[in-house]
Amino acid sequence: MRLFTHADVATFDPANPTARAILESQGKILAVGSVRELRDLASDTVRVEEIDCRGTTIIPGLVDAHLHAGMYADTLADIDLRRVRSEHEAIEAVRAHARTLPEGVWVTGGRWDFNTWDRPEQPDRTLLDEAFPDRPVALWTIDYHTLWCNGAALRAAGIHDDTPSPRGGEIVRDEHGRPTGILREDAATLVERIIPVLPLEVRVDRLRKAQDSWLAEGLTGLHDIDGQASRETWEALRAAGEQRLRVVKYLRLEEFDWAKRTGWRTGRGDDWYVQGGLKLFSDGALGSHTSYMSSPFPHAAGEEPNHGIQIATEDVLRGQIAEALDRGISLAIHAIGDQANHHVLSALAANTERTVRAERSFGRVFRHRIEHAQFIQPADVARFAELGVVASMQPRHCISDLHLLDRLRPDESLAAYAWGDLAAAGATVAFGSDGPVEPANPFAAIYAAMTRADISGDPATTFQPERRISAYAAIEAHSAGAAYAAGLETRTGRISAGMAADFLVLDHDLLRGDGYDGMTGEAASEQALFEHAARVRDTRPLMTVVGGQVAHSR
Repeated sequence: MRLFTHADVATFDPANPTARAILESQGKILAVGSVRELRDLASDTVRVEEIDCRGTTIIPGLVDAHLHAGMYADTLADIDLRRVRSEHEAIEAVRAHARTLPEGVWVTGGRWDFNTWDRPEQPDRTLLDEAFPDRPVALWTIDYHTLWCNGAALRAAGIHDDTPSPRGGEIVRDEHGRPTGILREDAATLVERIIPVLPLEVRVDRLRKAQDSWLAEGLTGLHDIDGQASRETWEALRAAGEQRLRVVKYLRLEEFDWAKRTGWRTGRGDDWYVQGGLKLFSDGALGSHTSYMSSPFPHAAGEEPNHGIQIATEDVLRGQIAEALDRGISLAIHAIGDQANHHVLSALAANTERTVRAERSFGRVFRHRIEHAQFIQPADVARFAELGVVASMQPRHCISDLHLLDRLRPDESLAAYAWGDLAAAGATVAFGSDGPVEPANPFAAIYAAMTRADISGDPATTFQPERRISAYAAIEAHSAGAAYAAGLETRTGRISAGMAADFLVLDHDLLRGDGYDGMTGEAASEQALFEHAARVRDTRPLMTVVGGQVAHSR
């Protein structure tokens, strides 16, 4: 039993919003209240460990509602091309990285972003082939929706001049019909699926290190959107007794047949590992120009208008949703473009009765989610609430996309990164990072939601400031909102009796002086907002407590 005392506790429990102490036993919160009350309550206990928090602030543990755990762990060891500014720079960086790898091993990683290059044009395989004529190279864009490959990788995947593009993807070709090495959306899976999987012991070691970094940044849990390899790695880490944060594991479509054979059901599990829903894709990403939009991307005269890529039509989505529900599995559907969001909402609406039947049959509530929901047609904002669809959003996308928003000019009538609009309409918003597309640091995400400005803190970069939200609302989306999205709102997400003892001890108060008046959301001055937002952005917890155990401290 532990008693955390002398803290300013922001419980995020409307019935008891503030306290000075937390009493914990066997990983659960027994009581929240004053120091005297809880000392009296614990007085008959044989052994109570008291931790004096010395006037610090405590908030609920933060949960990343959309993180690719295995991919994130790999990025700690793979090449990172985010800072290169040309194709030539990228090639030299890849050469240097390849020299550190065993002979013959595929060269992977990437996170390149041609939108930030001196010449913002997608590369091709020419320079990669010169540098690596025989060794396969496959490099992801920063959004993980486009793969840049050399000829050796294309040959290994059986991609030739006459290979057709798969449905929901594109093998980009030059004027002679020859594959350029750029594979968009589902075409990338032709190569991705043949890249050798790392040995389990290597993956476990990488995930262990990633877990340490997530705890240090203030995450007490995450929703893992990666596939089979990540699932197997978590299982191995857990079997070794080394899982130290809570995981909700989502399925990928390629795992669906396995899930049907093994009887996977949303909601099964325990306090540390819970089975989530099925992740589907309806479109691509803004940076790769593959998000499915009602208006085309800017294009030159004579070029065919590009509305992005519709990976799955509304009819296909309807069928996939129905099959998942019949198996007791909820849905988490990727949609970035406004037309993609429109189709996903319509596909979910068409399955409303099936969802109700599944809830009765399997004895649980199914929380369907749209992942990203970056651009929404105004009439669709209210549909999220009407249909009970959770908006699983990533605030860092907004401020990382500032350069794209200026150049690609999405329709200004759309609700863009509109977490505040969705919440005001009555929808639940859950925040995450989409790591490794963005860093997993939740405090930087809270900063982004508060300011909608560049991570450097420049107010002049603000995008649609009227859509900012308070620090309180952003923290709630990263805690109670994430819990609700996974159907865990009675077990975690707030600091109250009966909940999991997951919380953060911070060296300053995030809820006052931030340009908003605590929980009211009433804005104060721009200067006050940015001064406090900078402190939020740079926050690192003094202690991360998960299940009553101090999982990280500094």
